[in-house]
Amino acid sequence: MATVSIGPHLFKNGMRGLAAPELEHTGYTLELSSDEFVLNASIYRQIRSWQPTKIPFDGFFVQFDQVPFRLTPASEIREKDSTIGALVSLDAVLCSLYIKHEVKRPIISLLQELRNDLPLNHCSYPRIENGTQMIQEDLGNLGFEVVGFFSFGRTITVQFGWVFPQDRRDSNCKLCLYAGSIEFKPRPDRTLGKGAWRPPLEVSVSYLLADWLELMGKPGMLSEMGVQAAVDNFKWTRVSLLTNTEAAKARIDFVRDHPELHNNHQSLAKALKEAELYSDTMEIYAIKKQVLKLIEKAKSQ
Repeated sequence: MATVSIGPHLFKNGMRGLAAPELEHTGYTLELSSDEFVLNASIYRQIRSWQPTKIPFDGFFVQFDQVPFRLTPASEIREKDSTIGALVSLDAVLCSLYIKHEVKRPIISLLQELRNDLPLNHCSYPRIENGTQMIQEDLGNLGFEVVGFFSFGRTITVQFGWVFPQDRRDSNCKLCLYAGSIEFKPRPDRTLGKGAWRPPLEVSVSYLLADWLELMGKPGMLSEMGVQAAVDNFKWTRVSLLTNTEAAKARIDFVRDHPELHNNHQSLAKALKEAELYSDTMEIYAIKKQVLKLIEKAKSQ
């Protein structure tokens, strides 16, 4: 493990215009020095044909052969070809640098500098209204916010972001960096239950931010407002309000009450799903596999 004592810093290199058909000079070079290697790499911006004016953090690249240290396995597979040679995202380089080496400069300080100098204007998980109030106050003071909810089947996923220091007081600025998520399986009593942390891959600074958030956020990350928002954003169905025992009984009762469907397992499976006795993400063929046992139990009780 190398110790990086100087940098990383950005320096102007005076380079402008296109470096390749879909690659533009940013005018900056990333530099750092350690006890084992030195890095001096020009930073390019990828111009995406389908959204040329949008510039996300993972849209900045450096030349792969200018990176003097090994990348994480996940980062290595993100290498891409261009007319000026193989490229790798700046995001992946920074992630690998901070994971594999001791870097004296905190990643937060570097991100603040990058935000000032690089033309960043787009992110995949933009800030939402009251996102800061949905997270514990001490975490909000560090720049973390709730940036989204995703309800799928029996789970609700709460997504987190980290906001650049210079943007935190500007509610109109939606920029942030993804910082991991927590997946909950809400209980029938409309509580969230114990959440499972879902960190990003070791391929971006999002991994570093998520690691920091998880460390600082134990034992809980959501405020009372955040917990209520997660409950409100979960898609509550009939089966989600039943315990496993209650759901099993309700299915048997439904099958008993519909003998006309016993000879048509496909129709019975569809009827069970329409009655919300299975998750809306459960496939009909999977329900159909259970139908015969349900019929047997319904006839025997």
